[in-house]
Amino acid sequence: MPSAALVTPGDNRSPVLIHVPHASRVITPDVRADLLLTEAELAAELDESTDTATDEIAAAALRHTLRRPTVVVNMLSRLVIDPERFPDAGEPAHTFGRGAVYTRTCTGTRLRPEPYPRATELIEAHFRPYADAVTAAVDDRLDTCGRAVIIDLHSYPENPSGFEDPAAARPALCIGTDPDHTPDWLLDATRGAFASLTELDQIAENTPYSGCYVPLRHYRHNERVVSVMIEVRRDVYLTKPRTPDAARVDRLGGALATLIDEITTRVAADE
Repeated sequence: MPSAALVTPGDNRSPVLIHVPHASRVITPDVRADLLLTEAELAAELDESTDTATDEIAAAALRHTLRRPTVVVNMLSRLVIDPERFPDAGEPAHTFGRGAVYTRTCTGTRLRPEPYPRATELIEAHFRPYADAVTAAVDDRLDTCGRAVIIDLHSYPENPSGFEDPAAARPALCIGTDPDHTPDWLLDATRGAFASLTELDQIAENTPYSGCYVPLRHYRHNERVVSVMIEVRRDVYLTKPRTPDAARVDRLGGALATLIDEITTRVAADE
């Protein structure tokens, strides 16, 4: 089965890869047949789970950037598989039914039968091909530019989901970092690129989410792969759960392009 990763190659001199894992609402018919939700319940779950229009923010960045980055977009909903979870019981979110194959909704109700007999099948059919495609895209940046810089692009709802810490701060922009893969210069560049946007009245690190995506092949094994996560609170750019404000999306894309161009300049200067 082909990977659900849509990979759009960028400029050969750009080390940047934008990863958009959770923007899609597409669920394959065989997966839909196993979901224990009515159509209305599924629509509500998708509204809360989906990082709506993050693919549009990435597309806006491409219109503004000087050197186009590689872009990887997951074309299937995270309710099929979540490509950013560890694919085994070692995943922390597995304890509340939100591992690589979800069995619980955002409110904690059952999404699939537990235990789910097709979990391994979905991992093999969707998770591993997707991971391989992203890894190949990162390897291509390493081979071409000598470095790979991943921008892991997400959004999150204004109010916490049932499995989240209700006391955690929910700033307009959350920057997620990893101690081994997010150098200080990348964190500073990310803050600086978005600081001028009036919509972002607060920027914080690692709250309510933390960490950033690095393919397992390179995770804590390759210092030439660096990464940062950008989480935009959805009320910043959505007027309704599914309705992006075009002007705000474009401004976020412009800020993302500023970050991309600064990264490209920095990496070229280090060569």
